[in-house]
Amino acid sequence: MMVVVGFFYLFDAVDIVVFGNTAPAMRAEWGLSVTDIAWGSAAPFVGMFVGAVVGGQLADRFGRRPVVLGATVMYSICSFATAFAPSYEAVVVLRGLTGLGLQALTGAVMVYASELLPRHVRGRYLAIIAAIGAVAVPVTALISRLVVPLGESAWRWMYVFGALGILGVVSGYRRLPESPRWQVTRGRADLAESLVAKLEAEAEDATGGPLPLPGPEPLIRTGSVRELMARRYVKRTAVACVAMACFVLVAYGWSPWLPSLLTARGYTQAEALTFVSVLGIASVLGAFSSSLVIDRWDRKNYILVLTSALSVVLFAFALSDSRPVMLVTGFVISMLIQALLTAVYTYAPEVFPTHLRGIGNGVVNSVGRIAGIAGPFIVAAVYNAFDFGAVFAYLAVVGLALGLVLSSLGERTSNRSLEDIAAESDPAEIDR
Repeated sequence: MMVVVGFFYLFDAVDIVVFGNTAPAMRAEWGLSVTDIAWGSAAPFVGMFVGAVVGGQLADRFGRRPVVLGATVMYSICSFATAFAPSYEAVVVLRGLTGLGLQALTGAVMVYASELLPRHVRGRYLAIIAAIGAVAVPVTALISRLVVPLGESAWRWMYVFGALGILGVVSGYRRLPESPRWQVTRGRADLAESLVAKLEAEAEDATGGPLPLPGPEPLIRTGSVRELMARRYVKRTAVACVAMACFVLVAYGWSPWLPSLLTARGYTQAEALTFVSVLGIASVLGAFSSSLVIDRWDRKNYILVLTSALSVVLFAFALSDSRPVMLVTGFVISMLIQALLTAVYTYAPEVFPTHLRGIGNGVVNSVGRIAGIAGPFIVAAVYNAFDFGAVFAYLAVVGLALGLVLSSLGERTSNRSLEDIAAESDPAEIDR
């Protein structure tokens, strides 16, 4: 099941890389400015904002599985349509619709996976899912390097490639059951029982012994945004929102913008795409290395270490004029950002109870997408007002703020069941 989930997650990474690597070609074809590229970068986040809120509500109301499958169909169709866009304005609109589907998908995928995974390996397997997704980074970068320079409109083929996620719907329809935690909260314990019994039998065969007694069943409850903002949840919601906003500003200020910033600094389009292709390998290594340690440290402390290191290396990248030094530091930055992604995306769903997990994760991601809307214009403004290096200095400061906020105010979630984490702030859970 986790391999299938990882396949769906692939295409979030594909979309990020595709736009970043096709933006210079669009700029050449249509005579675009840096601000025009900012609109193309921001458009998906407008859609992602809607997808985060609506997708989270749909996932809590109708289940995780139908949202994963339906959102995949939507973004695949929109990506395919982008290949035939007659103008850059049409690209911007279609990028927004693609973002809506992608965010509904990724939000539901992370909630779904966190609800199926045992507490002692939850972080590790979510990191592996992210690593599967990260494989798309070097693959897409390499394909872009080969395809985009072929001709003026060759970039369009990359959006056909981005639509291949729809192939996972057939496999997912047959292989992905609904989350048993969600089934129970909707009063459908009988439907959850068969899957849980199967998983328990597999675990007993693997361990050679009986499993520990289960904890209490989740209460049959429905959630709302109003409850999410109640006193017992507001701190968790606010901290997770700040962390996600800072992460989005850093991650989407790095990967999508790098090819355009490198070409603006004098790299040829081919050189910039080669540079990004090499850095794509670092994303895979970052996610896999994170899977080895993410459950050994508490999530918030792990994030502080990552962001501190990331800030130092970003400053080094900003100050360097040497291409070899930029390549080495850029490689490390890409590794750290991907490791940070696994930690932040693991943390966000963990802090909410089951009946609020979809909408809670949706609200957190929607705030992140608002930051994503502003982010491209901040990058463009910093670049236009100062220079190439100032962009990466700005990203370093934002990254450090992420780590400090989460380490000082965040919840302890590593190696704890989702019910135990929820009980700390929910009187109904404590009473049980």
